[in-house]
Amino acid sequence: MNQDYSAQANGDRREEDLPTILIVEDDPVLLKMYTEKFAFEGFRVLNARDGEEALEISEKESIDIILLDIMLPKMSGTDYLEKFRQIPKGKNVPVVALTNLAEEDEKERALKLGVKDYLVKAMQTPEQVVQTVKKYLNKES
Repeated sequence: MNQDYSAQANGDRREEDLPTILIVEDDPVLLKMYTEKFAFEGFRVLNARDGEEALEISEKESIDIILLDIMLPKMSGTDYLEKFRQIPKGKNVPVVALTNLAEEDEKERALKLGVKDYLVKAMQTPEQVVQTVKKYLNKES
C-alpha cells in the first residue's frame, strides 16, 4: 500500500522538495490519521503495514525519517530496523518508534538500533508525534 499523499495537501510545493516520511503502522485507523496529519504538515508520506513492506519501500525510496510501530505482522519493527540498518542508505535515517509495546527489552533493542525516540501511542497526541518527528528531521538536515 505504498501511497503518496503529498500532492493533495501541498499543491504549490514540488514533491521532491518535501521531506519524506515512511509511516510503518498496521492499524488502518492510525495509519490513515497519521498519513493525513503528516501530509497536512507538508510531508510526502509513504505507508507500510508491516516490516516486510517497510523494507521493500525503504530500499526503493529516498526517505528522510521513519515513524515505526514495533508490533507488526510478518516482521516486527525492530527486525525491520535491524535489516534496514545493514544497507548503506539505512545507516543514518532517523527513526521514531511509536508503539503500545512497553516491554523494556524491545525498547532497549530499538534504542540500540538507533531509534531517536520511543513514544507510547496512548501517551501522545498526533500533534506531539508531529513535533517529535520535526525535531529529529531538523537535526539531520
